[in-house]
Amino acid sequence: MRVLLAVILLLQLYHPMAGQSYQGLIVPDNKGRFSSTGEITQASGLALDPNGTSFWTHNDQGNPTTKVYKFLPTTGNTNVTVQKEVTILNTTNLDWEDLAKDNTGNIYLSQVGKNCNANSDPNECPNRFIFKIHKLSLASLNHPDSMSVTPETYYFKYPLTGYDIINCDGDDTVFVNCEAVIWHNDALYLFTKNIWSKYTNNCGGWIEGYTNYFKLELNTSSSMQNPLVAVYKGKVNLKVYASDASDKYQVTAAAISPDQSILALVSYGRIWQFRNFTGDQFFNGTKVFSNYSLTGTDSITRAFEGIEFSNNQYITLCVDNLNGRVSGINLDSIALWVRNTNDSGPGSLRNALLSASEGDTLRFKSSLINDTIILTSGPLIFNRNIHISQPNGQSVFVQASTTNVITIPNGKNISLKNLNILCGNAVNGGIINQGTLLMENVTIKNNFPFSTAVRNLGNLIIKGTCNFRTN
Repeated sequence: MRVLLAVILLLQLYHPMAGQSYQGLIVPDNKGRFSSTGEITQASGLALDPNGTSFWTHNDQGNPTTKVYKFLPTTGNTNVTVQKEVTILNTTNLDWEDLAKDNTGNIYLSQVGKNCNANSDPNECPNRFIFKIHKLSLASLNHPDSMSVTPETYYFKYPLTGYDIINCDGDDTVFVNCEAVIWHNDALYLFTKNIWSKYTNNCGGWIEGYTNYFKLELNTSSSMQNPLVAVYKGKVNLKVYASDASDKYQVTAAAISPDQSILALVSYGRIWQFRNFTGDQFFNGTKVFSNYSLTGTDSITRAFEGIEFSNNQYITLCVDNLNGRVSGINLDSIALWVRNTNDSGPGSLRNALLSASEGDTLRFKSSLINDTIILTSGPLIFNRNIHISQPNGQSVFVQASTTNVITIPNGKNISLKNLNILCGNAVNGGIINQGTLLMENVTIKNNFPFSTAVRNLGNLIIKGTCNFRTN
């Protein structure tokens, strides 16, 4: 019995929860620092400027200026260039936490972080249940004469309804500490860092380790006396291991890719990608996470509180402290680049298949050219329309000894380019295709004399030079 308990404990400590794919350590690029003598000392939100290279940011409440700042990243540890400062009128920085950007030229400065608890000033606390969103036009911020702008301000609060546990009443208050906001399909979405409630016993049924998210539509007017009410949408467990400290799972920033296909959430120790979701059900698809590293072998924490996509693959992050660093990460290099020859696990071809979205292309790191990936736990199954493409002369070998190498189910559209497949002793040793398969410059070599290179039960298209041969 004690042995069984020990095994269970080890599983809890070291194995990710089902449906989550760990992709190893990631070393962010250095994109400069904020000056130690400048005003930007607690950068807490990021929004990409229309010029595609500069970013807007603001301070958290530790240095509560009422300005937004436009800056240009650099490389290494040199100071970024602050290009403009604009004062936001008629506002007070009571915990500005994030910036979200819509598709019509506006950014949303989100005062969503401050919340009341047992230690709050009772004279200050009542107004802290009502949060604010300040809408700012990027055209106004970028106008050559603009030194200050007046925002359009929305007031909102969190709901007492819609939760998984229905036990809230009119005397309750839901306390939300939120630092992460995105714009998606004409609405704001807010992701909690932590959440709790009083006066009843855990109104809403909050569980440590989960981030809960809310939808807020800004299509009506609001006031402090008549605020908008956010809508509860769901939750996801980001506490992967029982031993995880809170800096691994408490969300500090969020961003969504321009093509709306990847939601990125960050904490001080980890970055998450959510892919293959439908609508605003962000957590019903593929979940991919990595831990930050300085050298590629150590695991570190970074006070990342701002995050924004530069394009559909690359994100920029900023650290909330004096002389805070600006960093960058290529998300595809985490999820879609094959980085080793392992059968499974972080950086493997099998993991990349699990992480990929519809239409994605998998690529191999240059260090794997002419290396062999040996499959020991079954064939690679293409459950989405995914492509493998290598440049000419940079082929990689994929080998299986007792099973076929690749299985393509009915209805899937797959392409393989510049790949070598080595078959072992399975009768259907190479590819079992029930979908549509395009092969370009693919070699399939059989070690078993009666093995089939391609068992085609669907549509097969041959392009370039493809060789099928046996020993």
